[in-house]
Amino acid sequence: MIRLFSKKCICVLMGIGISAAAFAYNPPCQGENLTGFINPHQMTAGFSTAGGPLLTITPSSVMVNPALGSYQNRATLDIGYTGIFTADENRPYSQAFGTGILIPTNFCNITGELFGVFSETEKMQLGNTLNLKATVSKEVAENLTIGIGIGAGCLWGFNTDWNLVLDAGAVYKFDDIGPMHNFRVGASVLNIGKVYNNTYTLGIAGRNDGSDWTSYPGFLTIKAGAAAEFVNTDKFTLGLSLDVTTPFFQDVIFDAGVQMLICNFVVVNSSWQFDTAACFRGYQSWLPTVGIAFKFGLDTSFTNKDSWKKSDLEIGSAWKNVSGNVNAVSLGATVNMGQPDRKAPEIKIDVDFEEE
Repeated sequence: MIRLFSKKCICVLMGIGISAAAFAYNPPCQGENLTGFINPHQMTAGFSTAGGPLLTITPSSVMVNPALGSYQNRATLDIGYTGIFTADENRPYSQAFGTGILIPTNFCNITGELFGVFSETEKMQLGNTLNLKATVSKEVAENLTIGIGIGAGCLWGFNTDWNLVLDAGAVYKFDDIGPMHNFRVGASVLNIGKVYNNTYTLGIAGRNDGSDWTSYPGFLTIKAGAAAEFVNTDKFTLGLSLDVTTPFFQDVIFDAGVQMLICNFVVVNSSWQFDTAACFRGYQSWLPTVGIAFKFGLDTSFTNKDSWKKSDLEIGSAWKNVSGNVNAVSLGATVNMGQPDRKAPEIKIDVDFEEE
């Protein structure tokens, strides 16, 4: 009887704790999407833990799931810049940038991304942050990849602060299932450690007066999702992705993405996010994010290796309505160095029997 009473007390206390945490949940607008403004790919990929609808991997992809870096078999560079426009008379313009590199090796794939977000506008008061994330990823079993990463950053503008976090994730790739091709599921746990929490930024629930918690991005953020291609032909490919995110069980965020590749030249991207807490506070946008990119072959005939003469460049742009009259426009480029390795190695065994 005492044990049953103790269990009930523990459950009640846990429920009160979770409710109190949810009540105190007050990140700034887009605080959970701090990495979502640094380039067009991040803005339109739907924050997919499974690599997005068409499994397009850039160095910035690993900030959603560190395991995604293992799906890239070419050295890759990315760079992006985003302008954020608001109707704030004092701070009408904000900005963000990101640049990174992904290097495949025989043992594991290594990725690094440097990015900054500078937004002091009242409509999206993220402060000024400069961040660095580094990850390693590896295929540990057939169709299963895992990854781990570490991130650090500093904040200024609304007090000063720093963060130091650990990320981990995994992706499993299935064979075709019904109409779904290249079907993948992914999951990640992000921001394990010290996040930004010593700041006076304006949260979605109002100004921090000492009683509201305005830390961001969410400590112990759990993400899970799936992605697949539904049309896959020589001239046209269509894929979809769907993800769900919960920052320490205080909020539920849904992300959906769609991507189309036309004639292996034009890439059309779109994504949409529903943030439950932001919706209740009036910060939810009902418009989808849209983007377009163009892929070009690069003339690298000056290199000595034939495998490096198949490099390509993707240049893209994207537009996102954050909420109300807050809009973001992003431009960026991704360079894939070398020829993609799409075939598994062929192993031949030559046995020579000698007659005695």
